[in-house]
Amino acid sequence: MFFASCGSKKQVNTPLTAQVNVVGEDPYKTITLRSIGFGKNEDAAQYDSERKAFEILFFRGIPNTSVEQPLVGPNENEIMSKHSAYFNDFFKDRYKSFIMSIYNASPPQKNKGQVSVVSDIKINLMALKKELENKGVKRRFGF
Repeated sequence: MFFASCGSKKQVNTPLTAQVNVVGEDPYKTITLRSIGFGKNEDAAQYDSERKAFEILFFRGIPNTSVEQPLVGPNENEIMSKHSAYFNDFFKDRYKSFIMSIYNASPPQKNKGQVSVVSDIKINLMALKKELENKGVKRRFGF
């Protein structure tokens, strides 16, 4: 599935599950990501889209943005294991408190029993970084 849009976007691909592009940012404050999620139904695809946006920020970073380096670190499995209680709680429902807005960029698509959604997700980076520091998942930013 290929989605085209106008403007300059930085693309990051995650294996087989989602694509994440930068739509816009207010450096160090907010970032808007276009994320493509997949699932067995629309709700599962929307969750996948939202989760992948955060995973890219946490473990990959996005070149040419204020989040060039991963917010947490590149060793995803080790970090997820070490802070499993935090990430389980975060991805259960807490992550939604860092989403400022969600816009569905196109209607959900169905293909061979799988649904895909394209969402523009505006994330409060300042609050997210502070949360990661306060919960001990990441040492203080800038030091």
